[in-house]
Amino acid sequence: MPRRSGAGDSRARGSIETRANGSLCVSVYAGIEPVTGRRHYLREAVPAGPRAWREAEDVKNRLLREVAAKRNKLRHSAARDRVPC
Repeated sequence: MPRRSGAGDSRARGSIETRANGSLCVSVYAGIEPVTGRRHYLREAVPAGPRAWREAEDVKNRLLREVAAKRNKLRHSAARDRVPC
């Protein structure tokens, strides 16, 4: 079945992994490190507990907002620095 473009991207924007001790590790891709050229990920641990999965989802959403704000800030600041023709 072909995918519809622009109709909701089903690609994962971050991951939540379970560690051996029951805690969760949240990881979100943040782009390429300019100095080393390596992939850069934001990671945060969520302690084990009855609401750990929900907390991990909240952490993932917060990290995604941080990445989006940084990218948006860079995009708009570059546009402001341009000299109009």
